[in-house]
Amino acid sequence: MISISGKEWKEYKIPKRLIDKYSNDFDISENLSKFYLTRNFNKEDILIKEATDNNLNIFSKNKDFLSASEMIIDIINNKQKTLIFGDYDVDGISSITILSSFFRYLNHPFKYVIPDRFIDGYGPNIRLLDQNLDENIDNIIFLDCGSNSIDVINYLKSKNIKTIIIDHHIINNFDISKSDILINPIKNKSQIDDNNVCTATLTFFLVDIINKRINSKFTLNDYFIFCLISTICDVMPLKGLNRKILTIGFKKLFIKNKGLKKLIGNLKKKISYQDIGFKIGPLINSSGRMAKANDVVELFLTQDDDKIDSIIDKINSHNSTRKRIEQENLDLVDTKRYYNRNVIFIFNKEFHEGIIGIIAAKLSQIFNKPCFVVTESQNLLKCSIRSQNNIKINKTINKLIENKLIISGGGHDEAGGFSAKKEHLSDLEEFINKEFKNLETKDYSYFDTFTVFPKKNSSIISDLKSLEPYGKSNPEPIFYFKNIKSIRSGIINKRHVWNIFKNKSGRTIKSISFDCVNSELGNYLLNFKKEFDLIACIVENNWNNKKGIELRVIDIILKT
Repeated sequence: MISISGKEWKEYKIPKRLIDKYSNDFDISENLSKFYLTRNFNKEDILIKEATDNNLNIFSKNKDFLSASEMIIDIINNKQKTLIFGDYDVDGISSITILSSFFRYLNHPFKYVIPDRFIDGYGPNIRLLDQNLDENIDNIIFLDCGSNSIDVINYLKSKNIKTIIIDHHIINNFDISKSDILINPIKNKSQIDDNNVCTATLTFFLVDIINKRINSKFTLNDYFIFCLISTICDVMPLKGLNRKILTIGFKKLFIKNKGLKKLIGNLKKKISYQDIGFKIGPLINSSGRMAKANDVVELFLTQDDDKIDSIIDKINSHNSTRKRIEQENLDLVDTKRYYNRNVIFIFNKEFHEGIIGIIAAKLSQIFNKPCFVVTESQNLLKCSIRSQNNIKINKTINKLIENKLIISGGGHDEAGGFSAKKEHLSDLEEFINKEFKNLETKDYSYFDTFTVFPKKNSSIISDLKSLEPYGKSNPEPIFYFKNIKSIRSGIINKRHVWNIFKNKSGRTIKSISFDCVNSELGNYLLNFKKEFDLIACIVENNWNNKKGIELRVIDIILKT
């Protein structure tokens, strides 16, 4: 089944006996049983709705956490000023907020520093640290960075400065830095897929241990919302502990933080994971993409109403700018050139450095292939990478480092980036094309099941609710609809296409297809009047407190 986007679609095939067994064992529908099986959910994942926060801190006996807690308690007791060095994205900002709030409550002396994306780049660097090292600072806590900063850690060690790294990024090689303590769930090769959580969650649980040990009255649970936000926005695998965190978090969701509460104040309903992923997260990230992330941390730390209002105005302005530049940059990409390639490598010095990660993510979803988006910044090449289908790009980053084609790089399995000298541009493109030369070109795209347009009270809607929240390792189910016609269509904000579809039985349903204007998909959705088959997700639309069911279109398959 070849689509107009050039993808070949197949249905996930699960043995009927397994579907029936799950259905009977857990008293669920066959559809939900199949969803769980295709996502390799275990019993705990399936019964997650019954989860409680009892013994939630699985790190309470972890030796790295215990060593870090002892070191920090000693620092607190001796009133040794701490420098917190964190990343400029949602996870870094959330982690800084949790630890800084804890130190403030204890009246412990500290300062925090966040690198400037455009001047400093990602992670620690000696120049920035030297600028912020007061005479009375003898310890640094790195948040959401530092796992690969061997030279920086060795430099600090030579100055007798103690270091703790709390991070979850891939370690490029397992010659681990000589930091006093490294908390990173994936530093043990044999446990790379276990407990892969974001830095905000690691920081939260470390503070939990310290808080209990010193008998502090700090209300840590007020900051659990930042674990939810970071887990979703940092695209953590939504199984195991992460699924448990989100389930408990949304069940007991409350927002005490004054700045965060006001930032999301225009949401007139209970917050969902979609709100965090598509509205709250981009707002928090916008300052770090367009300017500096410090404002957002100050928003979450201050109690001053005037300061909160001023920062939110600035964040909204940055977010509007981000949206405009994002569209301008996407318009620079001729997508038709890349459909027959195994890997997408795009260089354009007009791309905005703060946006290339978003462009890479969107193009990787369109093409279902690894995507490298490169621009120029500070007389260097800066690249953001995203991949699909569990292609681990960190292996490629390691090879680039080994071949001395890049200055530095790192990330997660399916997202990362690097910096390189401009003269290596053609060598980089050649190397990356060779690296993915043998990638299976006939990469299938999969849908979950065939179905019909659902009614509001359809059982499929409750099945989808049971499967939430969606994300990495738990994608939204994709459905195949046969014999569909578009009876009305239009364009929203010059970017998205809406349709009203009608099936053979005469039932109609609304749909939306994001960012598809001027694409092959968009052209068919707007102009094709014959019957076709449709690939789409079923989503609940909540507009002005009115709930409705609609489709989010992914692809079209023409009738032969």
